[in-house]
Amino acid sequence: MKITFWGVRGTLPTPDMDKMKTGGNTSCVEVRINEDMIIIFDAGTGIVNLGKKLLQEFAGKKIPPVYLFLTHAHWDHLQGIPFFGVLFCKGAQINIYGPAGKSRSLEELILMQMDDDFCPISYQKLPSYIDYFEIGEEEISLPNGVKVISKKHIHPGGAYSYRVEYKDKVFVYNTDIEHYATRLDQRVIEISQDADLMLHDAQYVEDQMQFHIGWGHSTWQQAVEVAKVANVKQLGLTHHDIKRTDKEINALEKKAKKAFENSFFCREGHTIEL
Repeated sequence: MKITFWGVRGTLPTPDMDKMKTGGNTSCVEVRINEDMIIIFDAGTGIVNLGKKLLQEFAGKKIPPVYLFLTHAHWDHLQGIPFFGVLFCKGAQINIYGPAGKSRSLEELILMQMDDDFCPISYQKLPSYIDYFEIGEEEISLPNGVKVISKKHIHPGGAYSYRVEYKDKVFVYNTDIEHYATRLDQRVIEISQDADLMLHDAQYVEDQMQFHIGWGHSTWQQAVEVAKVANVKQLGLTHHDIKRTDKEINALEKKAKKAFENSFFCREGHTIEL
């Protein structure tokens, strides 16, 4: 199982020079098990470069089915969809999983951002095939014996964590999470149990939380606590604040490693193999 980070920022893309070593694209993670399928978590602006890479990799060949899992429909998690290159490949199969909105279906949420008023790309003219699967808290079986488990957590409007199980390896994607004021969200601990690699929201530090209650995010310290309680082997800290520079992230990473040795701050383009 290979996990590649294509977007590690939250809220907005940050194309600032002092943030480029970490990366400025918003949330997108690729999970590859073999060449028969492509699994993607979230479709922030990072999915644009992922799409370019897939077009190069499969040039002259049929692109395998894509399984795209959205944690929720906030802009920084789906704003890259209209510019995902696989959409423009004739016959490509893209399966989109995610929660419905309060008053819109999952398909309507995607179509809305590609409306003529907002986007120059006509959804109706796309040559690919797109299917939508609205999820709740459930277990999803994918080809090749891959299992994906979804569990809801605290975030304005709601959001989901995902757990990928394949043979004896486990990858967990926890982002846009706000824990309770006095305790961790037990659902996040449960879905993260014994993971080989867990990614966890780390937008804030403790001093910032008092000003961001209800914003739906976590501190790196809370991520470390989840990792310890859930017996996680490796912790990746992600969804970096738009103001956080490379220098600041490097400094926080040193602190995180002291608290949990096998931890790191996610950087765009980095690949981990489990």
